[in-house]
Amino acid sequence: MIVICPNCSSRYSVHSEAIGGGKLVRCAMCGMTWQQNPVKKKRSEDARCLFQSIFYWFVVFITIFSILFAPKTVSKYWPASASFYEAIGMNNSRSRDAFSIKNVSSFFVKRNGNLYMGIKGELSNISDEVQMVPKLIIGLKDDSASNQSFQTSWTHKLNYKKLLPNQKVIFETDLKSVPYANLICDIKLNTL
Repeated sequence: MIVICPNCSSRYSVHSEAIGGGKLVRCAMCGMTWQQNPVKKKRSEDARCLFQSIFYWFVVFITIFSILFAPKTVSKYWPASASFYEAIGMNNSRSRDAFSIKNVSSFFVKRNGNLYMGIKGELSNISDEVQMVPKLIIGLKDDSASNQSFQTSWTHKLNYKKLLPNQKVIFETDLKSVPYANLICDIKLNTL
């Protein structure tokens, strides 16, 4: 407890046990002596502490409950949690099955003297829920069996953050300096 001198306002930190039921005290700064009675806690402070404690444990309970029993909702609003659920063996609902990639085509275009290969397609949300849009991982490899075959991959981030149920978006990306060989395109979703 804090004891304040009524004369010079000097403050002293004193254990409440030292004051007990009341004690005569003296200020070290001005020398004034007075009767210091114990400071009684107000009931409103006790009620506030109880409310804070209940609120704290409620938040902890809801957080743990959500993490363990609602991974679908947690993953929906916090996409980074998908890797956590996979690490502990809980499959989250935001899987590759929620999306469909269709109508993929390629084209070549020359820009500023450089040859680019473009990939165009359609990403659809085939689930019944709003889904966070993952990055696309696009891989190209040469169909030949030679050791000198061409192989590369890159990620493409779509301009959409979420897709509504049955919503479709067109994506288009390109890569510079792609050979004219027979290429196989593989598109995956980065759901982690």
